[in-house]
Amino acid sequence: MTQLQWPHNLHIFELTTRSVDLLKSENCPLHFTDEYETTKLVVRRGFKFKLLVTLSRALTSDESVGFEFRSGGRPSKRYGSLIALPLVDPKINDDVEGVRIIASNENILSLEVFTSGKTTRVGQWMLTMRISEPSSSRGRRRKKSTLCAITDKIIIIFNPWCKSDPVYMSNDTWRNEYVLNEEGLQYYGTSRNIGNMDWYFGQFEEVVMNAVLKLLQMMKPKHKCRNDPVEISRCMSALVNSQDDDGVLVGNWSNDFSGGATPGSWNGSVAILRKFVESGRPVKYGQCWVFSGVLTTVMRCLGVPTRSLTNFDSAHDTDGNLTIDYHYDEKFKPMDNDDSVWNFHVWNDVWMAREGLPEGYGGWQALDATPQESSAGIMRCGPASLQALKQGKVDLDFDAKFIYAEVNASKKSWLKLLEGGEGDEWRALSSETDVIGRNISTKSVGSFDRHDITNDYKYEEGSNEERLSFQLARKFVKTTHTEQPEFKKELGIDPKIASTVVFGQDLSFSIKITNLNKSETKRVHLSCVGKTMQYNGSVVGKVFDEDREETIRGSKDQEFKFTLPAAAYLSTTTGGHSLKLSVLCGVVGTNEVYSRTLVVDFVKPVIKVNVVGATKLQKTFKVQLSFSNPLSTAVSGHFMIEGAGIRNMITVPTGTIEAKALCSKETEIMAKKLGKRRLIVGFVSDQLTGVQGNVDLNITSA
Repeated sequence: MTQLQWPHNLHIFELTTRSVDLLKSENCPLHFTDEYETTKLVVRRGFKFKLLVTLSRALTSDESVGFEFRSGGRPSKRYGSLIALPLVDPKINDDVEGVRIIASNENILSLEVFTSGKTTRVGQWMLTMRISEPSSSRGRRRKKSTLCAITDKIIIIFNPWCKSDPVYMSNDTWRNEYVLNEEGLQYYGTSRNIGNMDWYFGQFEEVVMNAVLKLLQMMKPKHKCRNDPVEISRCMSALVNSQDDDGVLVGNWSNDFSGGATPGSWNGSVAILRKFVESGRPVKYGQCWVFSGVLTTVMRCLGVPTRSLTNFDSAHDTDGNLTIDYHYDEKFKPMDNDDSVWNFHVWNDVWMAREGLPEGYGGWQALDATPQESSAGIMRCGPASLQALKQGKVDLDFDAKFIYAEVNASKKSWLKLLEGGEGDEWRALSSETDVIGRNISTKSVGSFDRHDITNDYKYEEGSNEERLSFQLARKFVKTTHTEQPEFKKELGIDPKIASTVVFGQDLSFSIKITNLNKSETKRVHLSCVGKTMQYNGSVVGKVFDEDREETIRGSKDQEFKFTLPAAAYLSTTTGGHSLKLSVLCGVVGTNEVYSRTLVVDFVKPVIKVNVVGATKLQKTFKVQLSFSNPLSTAVSGHFMIEGAGIRNMITVPTGTIEAKALCSKETEIMAKKLGKRRLIVGFVSDQLTGVQGNVDLNITSA
């Protein structure tokens, strides 16, 4: 953490501060900051707080005083690192910056400090007292002033309880969830099979605040925009990734995680931010849910209401045309040079007013720290108003076009025709307008249920409002392929493919093709290609490729059965990927072709977590961990335990777990916080990923 420095060019005279009582037991409950695990005083701007200051001597009758917040070696009003705090006596609900001396008894001052809910900059500040006294110089009287340092242990954050703060949130239940809750869920999988994983945000841990203060010091400019939650959000979306400024996390989608941790091994943000602070370097490695989890932690620590959310079938529209294009070659095989559709993508919403936008676009704002596309030359995304996105107003700041495409793009398939002239010619196969942006999910307020917030981002598919929104958005983008008229469909395709398969087992499926023409017999060609893929659509390896041909009489159907052996995909994945099956069928000798793409998710075992005995504060208790190895080969690794109920992350080695064998381990944990808490357990291994479990605790007094 960057330490505040006393200005080297200022001389401290005989008046000094002997001691300061931060009155944390009085101030923190009133500021809803008593959970912060720091010796410093964390206060929310817009709420007054008190200090009891003991000076080296009493102030004289000739001395007048004022106060200042200072930061850095050369504080300056111009650059935002110096805030004047005059003596004030404000009325109730006045939004002012200043100090009131409540009482003065000899050398002891009782102070009441006022900050503005709108203009006061967040961060760590040194409170100083400027003492002025008359002096005589060449016959003219003027005042000379000296500074007395009071304390550098004041941290100011945003205040969703204060109506004058742009992050004000009126719903107390929402504030408890989106500001004060340390535990959450990240959703993953596919739109056909939604899974969830526990995530420990831990925004009140001391190391988290140290990391956040470090990130504030890395902002450019360092102080000027710290009063604006929009600018803070935009900066933090850049600083949580390491792309441009050596921020917190290194993104890695290469499937080679040597030199760091696999993204799936993290259970929460605290371990990541601790490593970032202690090493002084970006942490390896993260993917979208990790970036989102860390950004939620950082923003909640700063006092901004924040939620992590997951968009299923999320588009990455590289050419900005609101269309995700899938291409097939002349042999009916999928090509890999497409836009991508992620099985899921996790980002954030932050709550704030948007004074720079037209009225009505405040509230939830989309914010994304995953480095995908640059914004004004920096890897960041948002904040973008959800209300603006819903209406198709993609011209409003920031990065609305990209986010709108993630939840609203159309999906089109194209077949490359046989080469015979200059350039490539493509035939439009299918167009799907309702398959992007499904089941947008976040944790429910006050429970661990899933809450569908798709309606926050878009109107109902097929509604008149949805059509008008898309038409408006299209005015701000370019188009690529020339539209072709729809042709009469002669074949029906009905894949019978399960949404999941137990990791380590064969996948059996079938595809039924129906000849919709009542009178004509058709010779049908069917191609099915299977690939293991990362959740962001990038291919890991081809594991299946079969072609079939069959003659189907008019109005009849034919079922084609397939089996994908487990051995074929186990050589390419440890369970952290999924299977993408691309099906293309057509009439032999014609350009009549139809396509379907389906994703199959792997089901991994769940860790059973059992607590033995009572869970008392500052007392150890036993935790039993167990799961069964689903593979026909041995695996090895370790358990990682994290949560608000324990001091630091705990590692428990498992040794070798034989094929299909049960692994059981026991460890001891000491509870550090009262109340209802959750322990999150993950299994980290080079052979098996995505295995997790949890247990809820109720920590009581010893």
